[in-house]
Amino acid sequence: MTAGYDLLLEIGCEEIPSRFMSGALQQLAVEAKAMLAENRFEFKKIDIAGTPRRLTLVVRELADRQPDLVETIKGPPVDRAYDAEGSPTRALEGFLKSRNAAAGDIEEKEIKGAQYIVLHQKVTGKDTTDVLPELLPRLIQKLNFPRPMYWQSREIRFARPIRWIMALYDGDPVSFSYAGINSANRTYGHRFLAPEAVVINSVEHYYKTLEEKFVIVDPERRLEIIRRQLAEKAAEKGGRPLIDNDLLEEVLYLVEYPVAVDGYYDEAYLDLPPEVLITTMQHHQRYFPLVGEDNGDLLPFFVGISNNRFHENIRRGYSKVLQARLADARFFFDEDCKRPLEYYVEKLSGVVFLEQLGSLEQKRQRLVKLAEELGRELGMPNEKIEKTSRAAHLCKADLVTDMVREFTELQGVMGREYARISGEPEEVAVAIFEHYLPRFGGDRIPKTLQGAIVSLADRIDTLAGCFAVGIQPTGSQDPYALRRQAQGAVTILQRLDLNLPLDKYIKISLDVLATTMEEELTEQKRAELTADLKDFFAQRIRFAMQEMEITFEVIEAVLGVSVNTVSALFKRAISLTEYLQGPLMDDVITAYNRVANLAPKEAEEKVDVALLQEESEKKLYHAFLKAKLAFDSTEDLARCLEELQHLRKSVDGFFDHVMVMVDDDRIRTNRLNLLFALKELFNQVADFSKLPVSQNES
Repeated sequence: MTAGYDLLLEIGCEEIPSRFMSGALQQLAVEAKAMLAENRFEFKKIDIAGTPRRLTLVVRELADRQPDLVETIKGPPVDRAYDAEGSPTRALEGFLKSRNAAAGDIEEKEIKGAQYIVLHQKVTGKDTTDVLPELLPRLIQKLNFPRPMYWQSREIRFARPIRWIMALYDGDPVSFSYAGINSANRTYGHRFLAPEAVVINSVEHYYKTLEEKFVIVDPERRLEIIRRQLAEKAAEKGGRPLIDNDLLEEVLYLVEYPVAVDGYYDEAYLDLPPEVLITTMQHHQRYFPLVGEDNGDLLPFFVGISNNRFHENIRRGYSKVLQARLADARFFFDEDCKRPLEYYVEKLSGVVFLEQLGSLEQKRQRLVKLAEELGRELGMPNEKIEKTSRAAHLCKADLVTDMVREFTELQGVMGREYARISGEPEEVAVAIFEHYLPRFGGDRIPKTLQGAIVSLADRIDTLAGCFAVGIQPTGSQDPYALRRQAQGAVTILQRLDLNLPLDKYIKISLDVLATTMEEELTEQKRAELTADLKDFFAQRIRFAMQEMEITFEVIEAVLGVSVNTVSALFKRAISLTEYLQGPLMDDVITAYNRVANLAPKEAEEKVDVALLQEESEKKLYHAFLKAKLAFDSTEDLARCLEELQHLRKSVDGFFDHVMVMVDDDRIRTNRLNLLFALKELFNQVADFSKLPVSQNES
């Protein structure tokens, strides 16, 4: 490697939305690495940094020139390069002229079975300082954002208008122009605390100087400062900060110079549901609530992260704004509590769920029926079914309350609180809240069966209804979050180990949906919807298994056969993964493959014992009956696999001594029927053709 020097690129702009920042920085690193590799530049490593006003790229020890390259250039085929007398044709002459080469520079080479003229030319590497002015504008142009802005021309897009560009290589400026901005060796400090331009001469100088100018460029260092300041401020109040990771990342990219500011609110608000206070502070004000160190109860204090040096006016302002928000919350809460939760159910008829699927009232009716049917399917006692039905009846009522209209994040939470205040049973109140769980990947799931059933009812009603009216996710588009709905249902079914067959789950939803659909669900339409929904759930199951690091082969093996419940699918996949590396599974897979290679796709008749002639086929048939009897009496996968392993010897004996495709139609068909029956037995566990035999198999 030639000598290497540091490259520093800073793109300065108006404040970029915090939700764009993490992805933009990662994209900057990936695109830079790809572009440098494409242009044959060696380097030690790439660092990224950034604040709302700047995206920073540092390439450590970037080589000072490209290495030389010998390029092989394909010319015309040999039979077109020379005429009958062996003289160069126009095709060859044109090729040589275009490459400024002579006839002595070329040679013949076989490429994909044909002879071609090839030319080896040396490409001399360019100096890095000559290439960077071309590469860096292209790198900036490659950055994409969810909602880019146009401000200079339609060809120039960025998250926010670019205001300056700084580029240095080995301390010297790299000159180029982008978006009407000429690059230079200067940057700018904090917008308010040090807005003047400063000249930079190295990477180390850049970080040090900006920190002096109240800009902490490194996000990891900025995060460390925020965490430390939060802990210190909380300790002063005798508590600890309640840290939401999403809020922490948002705040991280809202400030360049983090300064923690503690504030307070009236203790009288502590009698509001804790979620109301937390939501108001976190989602509306971006504050961090404080809780007691021991009991975890909310304290009447919070900490905000300012992008400015501390001033008492900031503290007063933070507290004043929060007090006003909490006063609104108190008003909404008091107004809502003047009526029981049942009162709000009547208002659901005035709210559209989906135009083709009617109002929230019609959805409520379906949810009640679904909850009752699912409860019966799962064997719940009548008393539990009644409470589950009541939760389904009330679960959407809080959507039309003043509190949830203003604080939408509190749906379910307020339903639970208002149900308690209205005197509903605790199981009903908890189920109302839990029916929204899980809300996102990694979120908790319902703890109660009532909550799980209402959640499953809500999800399958939305899925079946949307599929019935032609609303399905396409590519990356999923405006109704149907993937998340199905993923949540899969998670509940798997983790709660519910004995609810997927076919039955879908059938119940379509039966209930048909009662409120204007368009009749014909048998053909139902069959199509069932197939589409099963396939959609299969995709979500695949995703969930991949998240568990289950291999592609195992996933396809368990999804390739009929398994009763979602939880059984996951158990099967986990167990197969454990057994995959070992002689037991090798015997099973080998036996299956020998059987499946010759077994027919269908067989209408059973094996006729009277037509079994050879001793080896009789032994195989009796081994099959023994294994089948074991399958019928147990669901233990280990026992089933052992029975299938025992078939290996009989299967080998059968194929070693019995000719299947004999001339006698009855004998041939009977032997094929035996192989089909064996394959079906194997398929009660998995499609073993998808699984590899280990390398130890002889």
